[in-house]
Amino acid sequence: MKGIVRASLILAGFIAVLSIVVQVSGLNSNFMLSQMIFLVGAIVLNVGVVIWALRKTADANGYPGQVAQSAGIGVVGGLLITLVSWLLLSVVFPDAIAEMRAGAVAYLDSAGLPPEDHAKQMEALDKATPMSQSIPGGVGTFVTSLVTGAVFGIFARRK
Repeated sequence: MKGIVRASLILAGFIAVLSIVVQVSGLNSNFMLSQMIFLVGAIVLNVGVVIWALRKTADANGYPGQVAQSAGIGVVGGLLITLVSWLLLSVVFPDAIAEMRAGAVAYLDSAGLPPEDHAKQMEALDKATPMSQSIPGGVGTFVTSLVTGAVFGIFARRK
């Protein structure tokens, strides 16, 4: 359990730093670029932390133990990331959603979408809240951790 908590704290810290870098650098005003950089960065960090954690315990765990550990990292890390993201969006960067919305509007206006698709996207943007923007990160952390553990656990386990 200690390894799961440690890996989850490290993962949440890395994701928090990535979020802060995207906000402070001004990348958040470029909707597509910021989304791609954050998504790819978060996935790479998640996979890296899960592999690091599983390598540390590979000799002691069989495949089910490796998958259980990665699921644990996904649950604890996902909850921490949701909380950290919510705090960043509500307290540290309270204008982040408005800035993201403005960047998304500019992107959508230039995308040439049919009017009904454009209206649907705008409606979704208008409903964005710190929590609605944070929960997908927690869910994505769980899924990424579980898939990484299931695949990596095949190669790194008790001999």
